[in-house]
Amino acid sequence: MAGTTVSQNGTNKVEVKEEEGNLFERACSNFFNKPHTVSAMIFGGVVIVYTAFTRGEGEGLVANVKFGIMASSLVFLLFSMLQMRDGLFFRPHPAFWRMVMGAAVLYLMALVFILFQSVHDARQILAYIDPKLGVALPERNYAEDCALYTPDDPTSNFRNLWNTINDEFIWAHLIGWWGKALLLRDFYVCWVVSVLFEIWELTFQFMLPNFKECWWDQLILDILVCNGLGIFLGLATCRALRMKEYNWSGLGRKFPTTKARFWRAVSQFTPDHYDEYRWEMLANWKRFVAVIIVIAVISVVELNAFFLKYLLWIPPPHPINVVRLFIWSAIGMPGLREYYSFVTDTNTKRFGTMSWLCCAIVGLETLICIKFGRGEFTEPAPPIVVWSWIIFLIVLTTGATIFFTLKGRVKPGPTTPVSRKTNKHGEAVENGVEASSKSNKVTKKQQ
Repeated sequence: MAGTTVSQNGTNKVEVKEEEGNLFERACSNFFNKPHTVSAMIFGGVVIVYTAFTRGEGEGLVANVKFGIMASSLVFLLFSMLQMRDGLFFRPHPAFWRMVMGAAVLYLMALVFILFQSVHDARQILAYIDPKLGVALPERNYAEDCALYTPDDPTSNFRNLWNTINDEFIWAHLIGWWGKALLLRDFYVCWVVSVLFEIWELTFQFMLPNFKECWWDQLILDILVCNGLGIFLGLATCRALRMKEYNWSGLGRKFPTTKARFWRAVSQFTPDHYDEYRWEMLANWKRFVAVIIVIAVISVVELNAFFLKYLLWIPPPHPINVVRLFIWSAIGMPGLREYYSFVTDTNTKRFGTMSWLCCAIVGLETLICIKFGRGEFTEPAPPIVVWSWIIFLIVLTTGATIFFTLKGRVKPGPTTPVSRKTNKHGEAVENGVEASSKSNKVTKKQQ
């Protein structure tokens, strides 16, 4: 009897813990799934009124303008979080991705504003935002001394190598390609984009001294080590996310303990599911052009980062560059997912909102670089660069045309003949289905 009592008590304790876990899950779901539009509006209004009437008026024009722009941006982000429509992503919460969409719209409007300024005025506006800006930047040339072994140097026998490794762009290559692999999710496309960007650097060396690099820096450190390791880690992360089983809906699971609840909360910041991209570039003309567009857009986004910082005099580690990088990382994930659905899914007839914003932003960034670059780059392009790209484009277009033309003329193989067998009663069977039963079904339908 005592043993039975203990068992019943233990069972009751487990049931109580499970009921607590269910209540916790339901409470969290009810709170985070409600819109809270009215309460958020009231809270935001109270904060604005309090800040506007308690903040000192003697801050000065520049400080007041900065604060006003910041407050306006926060109000728009609040509106975006509450009222913009949902996209394809809903982890950690749809409100987060609505706020990302709002940040993309703000960045788009800022680019439109900058586009209608002169390069001098744009630099002065940035200097108002941060007094450290507005000063011409010294461009570093990485190809001044390409000697790997420097025995005469007092600091190190491999000074050039260590200086390159300690540069911020090395880590940007590694982390950036880990992120790009998560976005593209294709081994071959990743390597094409990786090698192509190094070719872009060779192409625009006459415009940006920063693109001049030593051979071992470009081939070994950039392509093989940093880019290759980043692609490997990114694709390994893709495989881990694709193979792991998830159950984040809360259905059929109990969270009776604090530890279980903690890990349930952490899992909210991981994807609900992870789709594998099959670009199939050589499947048909549409897929081929779609992948070319993806490669071109990613290349232009990367090039714009270097041209914008050069033309607007923004140092690489400045927060403006970091914010731009975070914005592109945030909008790139849903943008590429929407583009993939638009290209591969015949039922998707509408170009996604985030994809539209990505195209608009990269277009405006490019227009700013073209407009502000007039008069900045006086050296003409080397003939070898021009003719190399002309020959490459001719070969690419001609080869693709011949390939898809020949592929379209290939006739499909012969169909598999229907196998006719008999069962133990001697009745005809077609591919495992008795002919008599088929005829009976047809007769019944005719009746």
